[in-house]
Amino acid sequence: MEEQLTTRQVAEALSVSESSVKRWCDRGVIPTVRTVGGHRRIPLPQFLEFLQETDRKLVAPLPTSLKTSSMPTAPLGAGKASAEAQLDLQREFGQSLRDGDLATCRELALRWYAQHGGLAQLADELIASNMELLGHQWEQGEAQVYQERRGCEICSTIIHELNRLIPEVPASSPLALGCTPSGDPYCLASQLAELVLRESHWRAENMGTNVPLSSVTAAVLEKRPRLLWLSVSHIENQSAFVDSYQEMMRTIPEHVVVVIGGRGLTDELRPRLKYTAHCDNMVQLTSFARALHGRRPEITASDN
Repeated sequence: MEEQLTTRQVAEALSVSESSVKRWCDRGVIPTVRTVGGHRRIPLPQFLEFLQETDRKLVAPLPTSLKTSSMPTAPLGAGKASAEAQLDLQREFGQSLRDGDLATCRELALRWYAQHGGLAQLADELIASNMELLGHQWEQGEAQVYQERRGCEICSTIIHELNRLIPEVPASSPLALGCTPSGDPYCLASQLAELVLRESHWRAENMGTNVPLSSVTAAVLEKRPRLLWLSVSHIENQSAFVDSYQEMMRTIPEHVVVVIGGRGLTDELRPRLKYTAHCDNMVQLTSFARALHGRRPEITASDN
């Protein structure tokens, strides 16, 4: 069933009066459906379209779950059914990704967000896991390269749209910068890092892919972020990467928290690098970023 918002939920998220939202609904500005009792309901996909078309941003977050409290209590065994439904949704998203079906992928991503809340879990369990599977299928000759590339474009579009569901981060929030280093063209992990950091109340700025670490250093010195993330999925020359990384670490201020992650950082490579934290997924990054608001861990050499 399509997840729906009440006019009050929309009003609170946009910091406008509920009467204004009702007028928008009645004028067709926001596509609306009516319940049996005549109450206005706004489907989540249509609300997202409204945000895009009007270039509006949320002032307050949407409810963690869009289901109303009046729904009946789940029967015994519903936990297992819910887990199976979640697995089915993951599989359907993966198949739609392979088929190049943006509309279905968008609908499934919004359904996941509405049912579970929290973008880090969505990033790990829906987007990253299915893109990893699609990449594996391509490597095994079970999928074409165009399917993998199209899947990446679909996920990038969805990430951009999900960013609209995050309230504007105050200018007083700490700044985080991130990117992928030279020779690494994989964009999704860094885009997801920006997404979950923004949800964790950081002013996150993704600088893109294939950025020389000398340029990363220049950005850090100019913008003075509190946190720097590097997503490393591919390294062309490991020795050159280590040399440029070490030079970056010698140059940037010591108080800058450095977070690294990505499949390119092997167990053999990581002990040669100095960093604050290594995160395997977006849930870990979210937990670290939220804890960091109240403290500044010291940068120490890895002992992994």
